[in-house]
Amino acid sequence: MIPTVMLRRFIIGYSAMLALMVAVSSYAVLRLGNLGDAAHVALNIEQRLLDHAEGLADAFLSEVRYAGKFTVTQAAVHYDQYKQFTADFDRHMEQLKKLGPSADAARRLSPAEEYHAQYRRLFEKEVDYIKTKQPYAKTRYREDKERLVDYLLREHDAFKNDLQHSLQQRIGYIETAALTSQKLTIAATLLMVVMGVFFACWFSGKLPNRWRGSVGLRTAALISRWRVSSWRKGLGAPK
Repeated sequence: MIPTVMLRRFIIGYSAMLALMVAVSSYAVLRLGNLGDAAHVALNIEQRLLDHAEGLADAFLSEVRYAGKFTVTQAAVHYDQYKQFTADFDRHMEQLKKLGPSADAARRLSPAEEYHAQYRRLFEKEVDYIKTKQPYAKTRYREDKERLVDYLLREHDAFKNDLQHSLQQRIGYIETAALTSQKLTIAATLLMVVMGVFFACWFSGKLPNRWRGSVGLRTAALISRWRVSSWRKGLGAPK
């Protein structure tokens, strides 16, 4: 009789602890997967978007600087430098599109690209006038270019702010999820320790009376049913 009770106790205790271990492990696997995806997006996408956004602004400001130098000096070297930074701008813009920013960020990116195209067309017209030595409205061209520069930089700032806000939200999610997982793991570990001590005492029959009241009643009922069944089968009368 005693081995049967002990076996039953062992199965119950082992099953309870195994169920807890499976639940905690499943939660940890799912949470780690989500954290891994969030970290990948933050580091490999959003941070790279910010880097290319910074490069985009630097390239455009360099374009504007050398375009201004060319209109004053008409030196070919300044025009060549302008073209170099134009190529840098296009490269950063292409990378931003490939990385696939959010819908809000993409809406900011499209006007910036259009303003840059307008600035480029306006400056190329000015270059044609300079190279052919034709008179043109220098003041109006300068004002139009300054207006386009202002528009593009405002769109760029809004685009970058959207990216920074998204990155901060993702980092906040990672920190919160990691803290929650840590607390849950600690709580589950403490619970398993308590359960281990409880079942160890239960197996050895050393639980205090106030803890094993219900367990004792169920065990007594099982013993009574076994003895009645044994008696009916001719295995012996109950004592």
